[in-house]
Amino acid sequence: MTNNARLVKLCFPTVWFPLTQCGLPECRSGYLVCRYVFFGITHMAEPIKITIVIRSLERGGTETHLLRTLPIVASNDFLMSIFCFERPGELSEEMRRCGIKVVTPPVSGWFTHVPLMLKPFTTIWTCVFFFLHLFRRSPDVVHFFLPASYLMLAPISLLHVRSKKIMSRRSMNKYLEKYPKWVRKVEFFLHKKMSVVLANSRAVLKQLEYMENVPAEKLRLVYNGIDETENVSRRDFAVRADLGIKLDAVVLATVANLLPYKGYQDLIEACGFLSKSFPTLPDWQLIVIGNDSVGMKKELENLAVRLGVSQRLHFVGKRTDVNHYLAAVDIGVLVSHEEGFSNAVIEEMSAGLPMIVSDVGGNPEAVVHGETGLVVPAKAPKELAKAIAYLLQNPSVAKEMGLAGKKRVRECFSIEQSAEGYRSVYRSLGHSKMM
Repeated sequence: MTNNARLVKLCFPTVWFPLTQCGLPECRSGYLVCRYVFFGITHMAEPIKITIVIRSLERGGTETHLLRTLPIVASNDFLMSIFCFERPGELSEEMRRCGIKVVTPPVSGWFTHVPLMLKPFTTIWTCVFFFLHLFRRSPDVVHFFLPASYLMLAPISLLHVRSKKIMSRRSMNKYLEKYPKWVRKVEFFLHKKMSVVLANSRAVLKQLEYMENVPAEKLRLVYNGIDETENVSRRDFAVRADLGIKLDAVVLATVANLLPYKGYQDLIEACGFLSKSFPTLPDWQLIVIGNDSVGMKKELENLAVRLGVSQRLHFVGKRTDVNHYLAAVDIGVLVSHEEGFSNAVIEEMSAGLPMIVSDVGGNPEAVVHGETGLVVPAKAPKELAKAIAYLLQNPSVAKEMGLAGKKRVRECFSIEQSAEGYRSVYRSLGHSKMM
């Protein structure tokens, strides 16, 4: 116990002891007593309890975003917890070390391996456990991330009437095309029941308002954020040595899982066009960083062989040390066919890289064309090749774009701004508890 806490305990025992008997830690009790003493009984409020709902904390864009953001959001005004309905995931221990409680249904880890015929039973068990969890914890705000948690558990949350509900949409709604039409109707129904619907780009926001009829007063925009302290601030050529890349080569990199909608076929076709149509360019190499969960790597390698660029491509797979690789890169590329707001883009901008991105989703909101990089049409390999050639031929322009991008991330997409966006929404929904 700190000296300040001892002083509060001695001076205000009638307030201190009831709080500690309620199970609050002494540091928390001291904080509440101080608020009582200095601001009066109207400010003697319990913290707002927030429950984040997501499938798991396996490493991915949204999950990494939560790991970066929630520890900053958490404060004396908020009690944060995460409900992972399928399994904890590899980031769960890091989240716990940051003081965020992670809850999963008992034996949930087995559910990913059960036969298809047993899936309905595991789904029922998950829904029942979530229902019990809501009424046991009684959160003030329930916040759903990603479609699976929203479609499966948001209907259950409606039974807990006193809590406010939030849905975060972090992609364009093209994913609905793979579901039956009734799923879209369920989503639209749930939108009406949400207190707030969050988007991570203006493109997603507009789609929610004009295509899914979410009232404008329910919509909020919270961009992804980057912690600049995570970046490697100096050039590091060890990666080049490991991959057999010459020190004077211009290195491009793309950071995205190997999935069809990430535009990898377009990128490799652009590399083939680049090699054929711009033979006098400086030596260039492409590093591909991303998990191959659907078996695309072999197909892409075969395409590279047919186009005669296989010697220029380096597939390094899933990496946890992406910043180490970015320290050896000169130009970043992301040419997805769809995108909400890419963490990878602002991570690479924060590392001082000029970006070449496709004109989809939030990409043009992050990258200012001609200032911090180049924006090209999606599914247009020749246009992409021309953009790459332009930066290869104009290294001074590329460097200026990289510096401008780093500044833009600092001013517009910091992790503190993202965390404050969530805090503002949570405070507005839990206003009565803050009084």
